[in-house]
Amino acid sequence: MEIRKILLAEDEEDIRKVAQISLEFRGGWEVSLATDGEDCLAKAAQDRPDLILLDCMMPKLDGYETCRRLKQDPVLRQIPVIFLTAKAQESEVRKGLALGAVGYLIKPFNPMSLAAEIREILESDQAASSEHHSP
Repeated sequence: MEIRKILLAEDEEDIRKVAQISLEFRGGWEVSLATDGEDCLAKAAQDRPDLILLDCMMPKLDGYETCRRLKQDPVLRQIPVIFLTAKAQESEVRKGLALGAVGYLIKPFNPMSLAAEIREILESDQAASSEHHSP
């Protein structure tokens, strides 16, 4: 799967800016931004990104509920979701993955390696998917 467009849903402006710069310059991706879960759902439907990076703790609609709604939508469910959050407890990670996320990155993140970490998660998920679908 080739990633060109990423939707970043993050309510903290400083983190949004750092992540956007990192993803654009280190990853070479086009990045659109959402500031809460409702905004994320609307922009996902409008822009059809190749990947969604989702914070857990956001106003209006938290990341978990946003992910649940994305995965229930017949059109948007195919978009991979990676949580990018400060919620690092194992139970939180399991919860996010159980909702359909393909990965979980913990804040604070290293802007220099963020793009590489995302690629690694996507490659790992793609390998796991092809193992499940091979005869």
